[in-house]
Amino acid sequence: MKSIALGFAAVFLSVAAAQADPFASAYGNTVTQTMPNGGKVVIYLNADKTWERHNADGKVLKGTFAWKDDTHACFTTTDPAPQDPAKATGCSEIKESHKVGETWTEQLGNGQAITMSITAGR
Repeated sequence: MKSIALGFAAVFLSVAAAQADPFASAYGNTVTQTMPNGGKVVIYLNADKTWERHNADGKVLKGTFAWKDDTHACFTTTDPAPQDPAKATGCSEIKESHKVGETWTEQLGNGQAITMSITAGR
């Protein structure tokens, strides 16, 4: 679950307290992560606090998210249900927000870089 949470953390990072919903620019759009090996992960975030992640290997994960506080989002995998329920949820610090059309690079916890982008539509 930690890798899923890290992937989402890279989606939109830090939010001013005045901003009502830091993920608003992702709703109805496509977030793409290009991994160090060139594989692509596609993420859809929804205003109803659900998400869908399409991995490069064709595996699809679905779940929900909630804000723990102003800067931490927690993502819970619900489908397929994890074998170990204790590993279903992972939280990530959100440090900055991004808009449709932007591409940027994020560092993973292991030091590797991934390229992120938000494109209009799904």
